[in-house]
Amino acid sequence: MYFLVRAVELAFSPLGVMVILLVLGLLLSLPRRRRPLGRKLLFCGAALFLTFLFSPLARALMFGLEKDHPPLLRPPLEPQVRKILILSGYAEEHPGYPVTSLLSAASVGNLTEGVRLYRLMPDAVIVVSGGVMRDGERSFAASMADFLVQMGVPSGRIQVEGESRSTYENLAESKAYLGDEPFILVAQACDMRRALAVARKLGMRPVPAPASYWVRQHYGGLSGGERMLKMLAAFVHPSPENLSRLQWAYHEYLGYHWYRLRGRI
Repeated sequence: MYFLVRAVELAFSPLGVMVILLVLGLLLSLPRRRRPLGRKLLFCGAALFLTFLFSPLARALMFGLEKDHPPLLRPPLEPQVRKILILSGYAEEHPGYPVTSLLSAASVGNLTEGVRLYRLMPDAVIVVSGGVMRDGERSFAASMADFLVQMGVPSGRIQVEGESRSTYENLAESKAYLGDEPFILVAQACDMRRALAVARKLGMRPVPAPASYWVRQHYGGLSGGERMLKMLAAFVHPSPENLSRLQWAYHEYLGYHWYRLRGRI
């Protein structure tokens, strides 16, 4: 079921629609009688590709996700904040490779921010959350714990939640480790909106600590007009990263509204 949902999500995503248009256009361009329609579909697919690549659309959408959550430069002063929850991105298991090569960039970004905060509050306990993609595999959280240990965090300061497979489950399963006390929540800056909403719906007391900002630091201090002008300058500097970030933003906006429909936020 999980993979079916992901497949449907991918098919209706910006890149999914673009690829479908290009593939259908190519196939329909082969028979002579379908060639006009095929060319139109190819044109639409190519136009979407150029729009995604050159336009500030990805930056604008990601800024909408990141803008409300400033960085946590110093841990809270309240003595009851003693735990740090780090959400996972993705991880794989390949013997013979260092753990830094097994974790996704999102996971490494979250873990690095978690280690930074731990250095500022060394009496804290770190909870890592992330289950398995397929039965029988090692959990993402276990690989995250390996990273923390190799970065110098004592294993006795780490708790592993390895059953969850989604943002909602990350928070729901971690609640048993966190109790009723406030805690620091470390997640990607663009994921923080949904993670915070889930945590608060569950009656938890998160203190947001966003990791790996992509655009907020460039546009956060500008007025609306200045921000738009700076984003429009992206037309001069197209980047393939716009495509992956647009896909990520789509996933987050879709996930947020899906959770709202299901009463999870």
